[in-house]
Amino acid sequence: MEKIIEINDSVIQISDLNDRIYIMKLGKDADGVIGNVNNVCKEKNLSKVFAKVSGNKKEIFEKNGYICEGKIKNYFLDDDAYFMSKFFEESRNISKFSKEAKDVLNCVDTVDVDLSANIDEKFHLKIANETDAENLSKHYSKVFETYPFPINDPNYILKTMQTNVKYFILEDNGKIVAAASCEMDSKNKCVEMTDFAVLEEYQKLGLSKYLLYIMEKIMKDNGYRVFYTIARSISYGMNITFKKMGYTYSGTAINNTNICGNFEDMNFWYKLVE
Repeated sequence: MEKIIEINDSVIQISDLNDRIYIMKLGKDADGVIGNVNNVCKEKNLSKVFAKVSGNKKEIFEKNGYICEGKIKNYFLDDDAYFMSKFFEESRNISKFSKEAKDVLNCVDTVDVDLSANIDEKFHLKIANETDAENLSKHYSKVFETYPFPINDPNYILKTMQTNVKYFILEDNGKIVAAASCEMDSKNKCVEMTDFAVLEEYQKLGLSKYLLYIMEKIMKDNGYRVFYTIARSISYGMNITFKKMGYTYSGTAINNTNICGNFEDMNFWYKLVE
């Protein structure tokens, strides 16, 4: 079961695929949500809760057994965002890829910021519209064996397009070869740069960096002031891309996401718009 529900004024994702609950938006009643989520985890035997909360709610979560795995500075208009996690099974808190993830970060440390972004003129950039939903879902299915949200479902893509997500596409002769999206928090003017997917034969051509460059430009023009991402910790390409574009690494969520057929650790990166 994969579903997003509201509890009072909070929004949570209950995910069998990810074996977790994600508190995507925390409302006013933090204690009530924590208790409710606890009960659901025990009922469904889920092994992790992952929550995005403001700094003034951080202590409440810590008192209820949560630890901080990452941070986005200035996410809220008056506060930072903290990614808090609670593990219901000890094994869930033990990384399967700690050496690989450490190697990636060591490599990223040697990378300099380079804000330029150029690609071959044969590629055509477009902001996706509703007629692209079917082809976008097929593209994501080719790239990801599993993914934490159902982006292989055109109806899900359509629904998100109609609410708070803008999808960006690069085509080669009419075929989608790379895609990414901006998940916009219009209240806080903060945007997640996410869903990067490049076909294997088109990798190492700078397509993700170019998409990120364009997405940043458009989001900045629309008044967004904080950019961030949650990237696979073992992906050299994505972590290097965000480092080159001037993002700051701010933590790692252990066994957070079922992606590409495995539970993987995810790195937090953020950038404040100047």
